[in-house]
Amino acid sequence: MKKIVPLLIFISSLINIVCATAQENSDTPHSVIHFMRTSNFIGSLVETNVYIPHQKQFNVPFGGRADLIVYSTGDMSVGLVLASFLGQGATNLMNVFVKKSGEEYYLLIDANTMREIPKPDGLSYLENRKDFKIYKEDLESPINPESVKDLTKKGTKGQGTCFLISQEGYFVTNYHCVENAKEVTIKGIEGDFTTKYGVTIIATDKTNDLALLKIGNKNVKFINPPFSIRTNGVQQAEKIYALGYPFAETMGKDLKITDGIISSKSGIGGDNSKFQISAAVNPGNSGGPLIDENGNLIGVIYAKSTLAESAGYAIKAGYLELFLKNIEEFKYPSLVNTIKDKPITEKVSLLKNFVFIVETN
Repeated sequence: MKKIVPLLIFISSLINIVCATAQENSDTPHSVIHFMRTSNFIGSLVETNVYIPHQKQFNVPFGGRADLIVYSTGDMSVGLVLASFLGQGATNLMNVFVKKSGEEYYLLIDANTMREIPKPDGLSYLENRKDFKIYKEDLESPINPESVKDLTKKGTKGQGTCFLISQEGYFVTNYHCVENAKEVTIKGIEGDFTTKYGVTIIATDKTNDLALLKIGNKNVKFINPPFSIRTNGVQQAEKIYALGYPFAETMGKDLKITDGIISSKSGIGGDNSKFQISAAVNPGNSGGPLIDENGNLIGVIYAKSTLAESAGYAIKAGYLELFLKNIEEFKYPSLVNTIKDKPITEKVSLLKNFVFIVETN
């Protein structure tokens, strides 16, 4: 087992992109890592979570067990994040090498330490820990992307949000929502969620996680959206609203809106291209618009924190503007805010006609 460099190098794992993807089935090749926590009195009052790059932390209960199904292979950095009344900190970082699918690994957590144990010892511990939870590797943001690139490209269905940016039938969403897609469709036009319209990916910006789409059906007519794009002057603690379709298949096809504030004018690690927001975002929110109190577009939702429940992230509108203005075949629209003086209820009622569900196959 090798010790690894400090936790900060895995900063990208602190966020989780929020485009909903169909769950992999039980036949997908995988391995299992068993995490077993002892009943040692030392550390009994400390909350113990497992940290793996690009994945959401999960808890291993005192005297209990948690199993992680992994689809990736290769080197996997694993660490403990301990939380008590004294605060939170990372400890005992180690590597687990998954050589191939179908293997099982046994990691014993004792107080603030973690070590791999032989299979016979691991099976003995498992027998005494019948109550446990099962977690799965998130293939939207895999541990080792190269090892599962074929798996993530095969028949992966995804759902996110997009919004109209031009009356010519152009829409904005996240790059990660359409990445590797064989087919991209949108629905919700004129409130119709039964009809799907094919769209073409016109341009993408992988760095800033943006994509421009265009509807193929020329018979569908639009008007320019009623917002303007605000690229400067956004302040910390400003009131904001996130619009989108989180978990559309289970939560319904009605547009969802959550409110909050600009928590920070930068994202993870001081990323100045992003806002941190307190508005709740969930899988399916990706690509949705972030608006201010006047109804101006100030960002594009793209991720949520895996550490803090109340932290989400949005790409600043200035980077969207730069992206759009550099697409040769796209005429940057002249947008005017016509809803500035309306109450928020009316703003949302009008804006929902310009925000849609985007799906991929």
